[in-house]
Amino acid sequence: MPLATRVLDAPITWTWLDGVASRASDVVKAVLPQPVKDVLHGTVLGHPLHPVLVQVPVGTWSSAVVLDVLATLTPGRASDGFDRASAVLVVTGLAGAVPAIAAGWADYADLHEEQRRIALVHAAANAVATSAFALSVLARGRGRTGRARALDLLGMSVAGGGAALGGHLSYRWAAGANHAEAVPHVTPRGWYPVARFADLTPGTPVGAKVGDTGVLVVRRGEDVFALADVCSHLAAPLHEGEVVEERGRTCIVCPWHQSVFALDDGSVVHGPASSPQPGFDTRVVDGEVHVRVRELPGVPAAEPVEGAVA
Repeated sequence: MPLATRVLDAPITWTWLDGVASRASDVVKAVLPQPVKDVLHGTVLGHPLHPVLVQVPVGTWSSAVVLDVLATLTPGRASDGFDRASAVLVVTGLAGAVPAIAAGWADYADLHEEQRRIALVHAAANAVATSAFALSVLARGRGRTGRARALDLLGMSVAGGGAALGGHLSYRWAAGANHAEAVPHVTPRGWYPVARFADLTPGTPVGAKVGDTGVLVVRRGEDVFALADVCSHLAAPLHEGEVVEERGRTCIVCPWHQSVFALDDGSVVHGPASSPQPGFDTRVVDGEVHVRVRELPGVPAAEPVEGAVA
C-alpha cells in the first residue's frame, strides 16, 4: 500500500475517537431540524452540498496565499495592493466556510463509525485552518503583515491536508458516493418473478433477488412498487425499513440512517441520501409479481439470466 494511502487511512484504526465522534453525531442530529438537514445534505440539489460549498474557502484562501507570495516579492509600498486583495479573499473564505462547515457536520452525523473517525480528523484540520485565517485577519488589522502572511500559509497548508482527508473519505471510503449507481448496469434485463401477489402483506416491505441484485418489493392496495434494495446513501438493506406516508406519497424509510425514498419513482424525500433509488417496473401476471429494471437511456442492462419470463 502506498505511503500516502497508509497515512490517510490511519484514522480508521483510531477507535479511541469513537466516544467523541458518537457524541458529536448525536449533537448534530439533535440541533438540526429535518428541513435544514435536507438542504445541507443536498437532497434538493440531488448532489451532496458540502463538496460544492468548500470551493469558496479553498479557492479564496489559496488565491490569498498566491497574493501573499507576490506581496513578499514586491518591494516597498507597491506590495500594499496585494495585501489588501489578500485580506479581502481571506475574509471571503471565512464567510464561505460557515455554510461549508454546517453541511459537512450534517453529512458527518450519518456516517459509519470508521468513516466518522476520518471525518473527525478532517474537521479538526479544517478548524485549525479556519482559526489560522481568522488570526490572519486580526494580524493584518494590527499592521502585522508578515505575521498575517505566515498565518495564511499555515492555514492553507493545514487546509490542504484536511482536503486530502476529505477526498480520501469520499473516494476511498465512499462517503457521499451513490451506493446504488451500479444497479442498472449489473441487473439482468427482462421480467423476473419475485413474489406471489397474494403472499404480499400490504405495507410490509419484502426483499427479493433479480440475478444478484437485491430488490425491495412493497404492495400498497392493488399496486406493487419495486426499487433497488441497496440504499444509495450507505448501502443499507431497504427491505428492513418501514413504509410510511410522507407528503402524500408512499415511501420507504432506510433502517440505518432514515433516508426517505418515494416508492413510485425512487426520488429522495428526506436525506441524508441525495441520490435517488434505481427503480423497477412491475406487473402482475396470473397472480405472480414480475419486476424489470428500468434501464438508463442508451445503456442496456446486463444479459438475461435463468428465470426470466416473457
